[in-house]
Amino acid sequence: MSFDVFLIAFRDGANATADAVAARAVLDRYQYKHCSEFDHYDINFVDDSQVDMFTGGFDGGDKPFDGAMFKLRDFSEAIGEFIFEFSRAAGCVIFPTMKPACVLLPRDDLAAHLPTDLGHEFQRIPVASGAEVLAALKGGFVAWKAYRERVVGRYSAPGEAT
Repeated sequence: MSFDVFLIAFRDGANATADAVAARAVLDRYQYKHCSEFDHYDINFVDDSQVDMFTGGFDGGDKPFDGAMFKLRDFSEAIGEFIFEFSRAAGCVIFPTMKPACVLLPRDDLAAHLPTDLGHEFQRIPVASGAEVLAALKGGFVAWKAYRERVVGRYSAPGEAT
């Protein structure tokens, strides 16, 4: 169970290919393990936090690189900075799975490319750093964590600590 954040590239209102070269340059600054079978990257940071990223298209083949999905179980400055740097370099907007619905904009030029049918229910939030990404995600992450604790506690085995 995780708090999920999606990165999606848009151009002229439609899904688009992201900048794989620039995004790869960000990823390569960090320690990670890659499982090509599942397009999974287990990224570890010097503060001992960790994030799972799923994305295809980095290694060629027939998949375009059009974004990524992050599965957050931790919440740290390093994770926020990585998500910001990666999305900014790739040219992707950030959609967290939280309410109220929002889209985070790591670059000013990305707002003009959002689909017109996205609607007004998605608040557009410009972010200029990893700290601002974390600030925008905090409420959703806290709500998810509380939900996770309720579910884990409700379904733990008899005698198992929660």
